[in-house]
Amino acid sequence: LVLSLLAAPPDEGLPGAGRFPIVGQPAPGFSLRGLTGEWKLSDHSGKPLIIAFWTTWCGACILDLDILEEFHRRYGDQVEVVAVCPERWQEVPRIAAQHRISFPILYDPGARVTADYELLENLRYPFTVFVDELGRVTGVWAVALRDLEQLLQLLARAGISVTG
Repeated sequence: LVLSLLAAPPDEGLPGAGRFPIVGQPAPGFSLRGLTGEWKLSDHSGKPLIIAFWTTWCGACILDLDILEEFHRRYGDQVEVVAVCPERWQEVPRIAAQHRISFPILYDPGARVTADYELLENLRYPFTVFVDELGRVTGVWAVALRDLEQLLQLLARAGISVTG
């Protein structure tokens, strides 16, 4: 039942609209440190962005990282990807190396940024947010990604297109 509520048909408009209050809102600004240093949302305006909230203990999240890495390698010049992990940070470098993740992975101690985006009583993972070039959240996907094709379809529904 929960899966059916979260998995909207492809023609239903913005992913997550009506279910997640962040959809349609400006992306909350943040600055976090990660594996490659400081990362600020404000430094990345003007280009669409995927923000993937994940945890080290979530198997579906790890699979999402692999799909996002494939996307990043193919389309990273058109849409940025950043991952945010709120816990077990000491495990993140190993996971990033094992899965050959080349996009930024940030640490969110206390899950403050995660909570700002999810706006839910109980945080859930994976939680993927699509932000357009104007800095507006145009979609949320709160279940595992199936594959790259599904991610491309979700981005198109969120008004973010890629070529090539």
